[in-house]
Amino acid sequence: MHDALESIMNLKAWLVFVLLISILDNLKLAKGDGTEHARRRLVDQTPDFISIDCGATSDCLDEGTGIFYKSDSGFIDTGTNNVISPEYYSTMVSPNYVRKIKNLRSFPQGTKNCYTLTPEQGKNSNYLIRAFFFYGNYDNKNQPPKFEINVGVNFWTTVGFSELYLLYPPRETFPDIIHVPLSDTIYVCLINTGSGIPFISALELRPLSKSIYPTNFGALSFGSRLDIGTSSSMYLIRYEDDVYDRLWLSQSTLSNWVPINTSSVINTQDSNDSYQLPAQVLRTAVQPPSGHNALTYVHSYGTNNPYNGGKYYVCFHFAEIAKPTQGKKREFIIDVEGGNYTSEPITLEYLKPLSICPQNGQPFEGHFSFSINATTESGLPPIVNAIEYYSVISLPYKPTDPKDVAAIMYIKQTYTISRDDWQGDPCVPHQYSWSNLTCSSDDTPRIISLYLSSSKLTGKIATSISDLTALQYLL
Repeated sequence: MHDALESIMNLKAWLVFVLLISILDNLKLAKGDGTEHARRRLVDQTPDFISIDCGATSDCLDEGTGIFYKSDSGFIDTGTNNVISPEYYSTMVSPNYVRKIKNLRSFPQGTKNCYTLTPEQGKNSNYLIRAFFFYGNYDNKNQPPKFEINVGVNFWTTVGFSELYLLYPPRETFPDIIHVPLSDTIYVCLINTGSGIPFISALELRPLSKSIYPTNFGALSFGSRLDIGTSSSMYLIRYEDDVYDRLWLSQSTLSNWVPINTSSVINTQDSNDSYQLPAQVLRTAVQPPSGHNALTYVHSYGTNNPYNGGKYYVCFHFAEIAKPTQGKKREFIIDVEGGNYTSEPITLEYLKPLSICPQNGQPFEGHFSFSINATTESGLPPIVNAIEYYSVISLPYKPTDPKDVAAIMYIKQTYTISRDDWQGDPCVPHQYSWSNLTCSSDDTPRIISLYLSSSKLTGKIATSISDLTALQYLL
C-alpha cells in the first residue's frame, strides 16, 4: 500500500513538472518577423534590467526571450547550488528552458538569506521585481517547502505548493511586486519559517516609469494581468515590445463576453499612454454578447488575501479596434465596486491606447467588482482590451539608517565576518536582526551597540566603526 501511494505521488510530481515545462516552453517572447533582430534589440535596449539565473555557474543568454541572465554569485554569498532531479527534464524540451529551471539555489543554513540588488536608478524609483520557484524534487524528498520572502525590510508573500499545481502553477511560484525602495540597495530575502528549506530559481528586476503604478499607499503585489480576448494557447506570455517585460496571463474571455480582434497596427510608442502596453495585447478585446450593453465582473481575491486586508489597485486598458462607422460612436462609463468610483463618459479614438487606473491616490477595498456600461448616447457596446489587478501590501517598516548600513557592511567585509544571520538589513525586521549588535527603536533604526569580541578578530580597527555615529557600546 505504501509503495502504491509513493508511486502515485511520484506520478503526480512528474505530471506537475511536465506541465511546468510546457508552460515555460510557452513563456517565450512573442514576436513577429525578424527574430534575430528582435533578440539583439531587446538585449541592447535593456542594460538596466537585472536578470539572475539562481544557482547557475555561469552567465547565459536566454534564447527564448533574448534576455541576458547572470549567475547569482555576485548577488549573494550564502546558500547551495542545486539542480532539479534528472527525471524532471528531457531532451524533448528546448535546452534553453531546461537550463533556466534546471538550476536553483537553496538555503539550508540561516533563517534569513538575502539577494542584494543595486539598480542604477537607485532609491525612490519605481521597480517591478519578480521571482520564480520551481522545486523539481531537487532534494529527492518529494516534499516541496513553504516559506516567506521579504522585499527590503517588509513582508512580500508566502511561497507554497499544492495539488492545484497539477492544473496551473499557483501565483506564489512566480510572484512579482511593484515597489519604490527607500534605499539604493534592495534586499530580496528568503525566510525559513520551519516548513522546509527555502530555494529560488530566478530573480528579475525591471525599472518602471515613475508616472505609472503609483505606490504611495504601499507596494503592489501581482494578482492578475489579463490579456483579454487573445486566442493564444500560452498560459503566460512575454511580448518583445513590452518595454517593462511584464508577464501577461492569456484570457480568451471572462463570463460570456465575446472576443474581437484586429490586425491593424497600433503604435504604442508614440501614444501618450505611459503604461505602454504591448501592441498585441491591444489588438484583442472583448465586448458583451449581442443584445447586452454592459461588461460586468465580480472577483473575490481581494478579501481572501491574508496579508493586505482586501485592498487592491486596478487598471483598465482600452484601444478602439473597430473602424468607426458613420453616425455611431462607442461611449461607456466604468463603475468600480458598486459606485465607489464612477467615471465620466469615455469615448475611444481609433487604434489609440487609453489606460484608466481610477484609484485617485487611494486603493479600493473588498471584493473586486466592476461594470463597463454603454451610455444612452452610444451606438456600440463597451469593450475592454486588458485588465491589471494588484493586491496592496502595506510597508510598515523603514530600513536602517543608510550610513549605518554602509559602515557595518564595510566592517563585515574587512574582517570577513561569516555569520548565518548577517544578511540583508542589520536591524529590520527586528525578529531577523543581526546577532552581536543592537539597534534603536527609532522610526529609522540606528546601530547603538556592537559586540565583536567573540569573533576573534585580528588586525587594525576598521575606521568605518567611527561612521556608526549612534554607537554607544563597542565590545
